[in-house]
Amino acid sequence: QHTASLPHAMRGLAALVLLCAGEEGTCGASRGGIDCPAAPANIPSSAMAIPETMKSIVVNGHADLAQVTMELEDVATPQPKEGEVLIKLVAAPLNPSDYGAWRGGGQFRNQGKEGAGVVVASGGGAAADALVGKGVGIAAMQGCSYQQYTTMPAASCYPLPEGLAPEDAASFWVNPYTAVGIVETVKEKRSPAFIHTAAASQLGQMLVKLCKEEGMGLVNVVRREEQAETLLQLGAEHIVVTDKEGWQDQLKALVKDLKITVAFDAIGGGNSAQLLGVLPAGSTCFVYGLLSGEDLHSVNVGDLIYSTKTIAGWLMPSWLFGAPERNATASAKVLPALKSGWACSTFVDAHPSKVHEELAKLATGGFTNKKLRVRWDRL
Repeated sequence: QHTASLPHAMRGLAALVLLCAGEEGTCGASRGGIDCPAAPANIPSSAMAIPETMKSIVVNGHADLAQVTMELEDVATPQPKEGEVLIKLVAAPLNPSDYGAWRGGGQFRNQGKEGAGVVVASGGGAAADALVGKGVGIAAMQGCSYQQYTTMPAASCYPLPEGLAPEDAASFWVNPYTAVGIVETVKEKRSPAFIHTAAASQLGQMLVKLCKEEGMGLVNVVRREEQAETLLQLGAEHIVVTDKEGWQDQLKALVKDLKITVAFDAIGGGNSAQLLGVLPAGSTCFVYGLLSGEDLHSVNVGDLIYSTKTIAGWLMPSWLFGAPERNATASAKVLPALKSGWACSTFVDAHPSKVHEELAKLATGGFTNKKLRVRWDRL
C-alpha cells in the first residue's frame, strides 16, 4: 500500500479508503474505532492500493490497423494536485478518433480519450475529497485512459449513477455525447429529420434509438444489406443501402418527403459533396469524421453560391462546451441510459497486453456492432 510518496492530504484519504476496504470490497463494520462507510460493492479492495509505478500502453502506429502493435511500459503513477483526484481505470474503449491518428505511423503515448474507473485518492479540496471511493467517467481529448491510473480535476469527472459498474460506462462520452450533440444541432437547424452516414456504427445505432425517443426523423445510410438488417432490428424506419442500384434516387425521395435540410457525414472525401448535392437550397452538411481517409473534394461550387448550401466541420467537444448549459443537459440524457438504454455499447474485451491482437482481428473482420474495450481491471 505505497502511500508514503503521496502528498499529505492525499495519503490521509488513501489510507482511510484502504482501511475501509474489506476483503469483499465492502465494509459496514467499525475498525480501529473508525466507523467505515460501505464501499461500492463492485469495487474490489485491491483497486484501492496505490503503487508507485503503473502500466501504460505505448502504441506503434501503422497505415494498416492490423499491423499496429502495442506494448506495456512501467511509468510513475501520477499524483493529483489540489482540486484533482487519482482514478484507477477499470475500462477504456478504442474509438475511431483514437486509432485514426495511428495510421500515420510513429509512436504514441498517453492515448485514450475516455474511460471509467474508481477515484482512489484526492489531492485536496472539498470537491475532490467527496469523490474518493466513487465510480466516475473521464474524458480528455489529449489522452487519459490507456494507463492504470490517471489524474483529473474533480470538476471534470462525471460521477456514475448508482448501480452502474465502471466497465459499463467505459464508452460513456465520445459516442453518447456525440449522439446528443447531433440531435440537438439538427433541432437548432429546425430540420424535422436528417441524414446520417456510416449508420451501422455504434454511434449510428445509438442515434436510431435516441431519435425514436426524441421523435426525430432519421435516414440511415449504410454500405451493405447486413448492416441494414442490424438497424432494422433496432427499429430503424428509413435505410439506404449504397450497394444497391438506385440508392441516390431513393435518398433524394426521402429528403423531399421528410423535408430534410441537414446531413451528418462520418466519411468525408467525395461523399460529403454527394450528400450536399441531394439536399435542398439552404441546407447544411456537417462533416464529423474522415473514414474515407480522403480530403474533401468534388464540391459543386454552384451549390455553395447559388443554392446557399453550407458544408462545415463538426466536433463534439466544441459543441458540448460551446454553451454553458449543454454539458449538464447532455449528461442528464446520457448517464441514465448507459447500462441498458439508448447509450449502451456492445464491447469486445481485451486484456491490456492483448489489445493489438484484438484490434488486428477487428481491422480484418470489420468493426460493425463491435467496440474494443481495454479491461484494466484484468491486469
